[in-house]
Amino acid sequence: MLVSAVVAASAKTIVITVGGNTTNDATTVFQPNVVVADKGDIVLFNFTNGNHTATQSTFAAPCTPIHDTDIAINGFDSSFRDAGKEQAITTLPVTIDNPNQTVWFYDFTTCAQGGVGAINLNKSSTETIDGFQRNAERLNGTTHTSSSAFSTATAITTATSTGSKPTTTNDATHISARGIIALALTFIALVISL
Repeated sequence: MLVSAVVAASAKTIVITVGGNTTNDATTVFQPNVVVADKGDIVLFNFTNGNHTATQSTFAAPCTPIHDTDIAINGFDSSFRDAGKEQAITTLPVTIDNPNQTVWFYDFTTCAQGGVGAINLNKSSTETIDGFQRNAERLNGTTHTSSSAFSTATAITTATSTGSKPTTTNDATHISARGIIALALTFIALVISL
């Protein structure tokens, strides 16, 4: 009991601002995008601008919730947090249990453009933040699409119009509830802009 009291007393809060960037560079959606935390520390995702997520994933599947790739892991997922333009700031606290394990995370809105981050990178591993970012862009494609929401919309449209499995230029085959919501929001924004 004394040990847990000492850990709790020495725990610190590490803030990652989500959406605070004012540029179009998706790689800056998390500021900072890499942090180091000890056992018991709290990494606090502070949603300040826009509509973003902080979702745990794996290095191999950067834009997919970790639970979808490994059902035995119940990772964190903020869902969409629409902070508007600093009008509805919200937070997601994540307590670190194992500081020796890298925790990979992404933003659903910007993942395909490199909107990713990591907690406790293993410096002796070949899995780096640059590699994670490249995986996000390569596996989820930014060559022919402007956002992951558009990519998901393409997959849904193709699946609906042909009655077959979704196919896109980025080989996306998984459609989640978030993808459907993103499609709906993209469609509404498109209709409003007309």
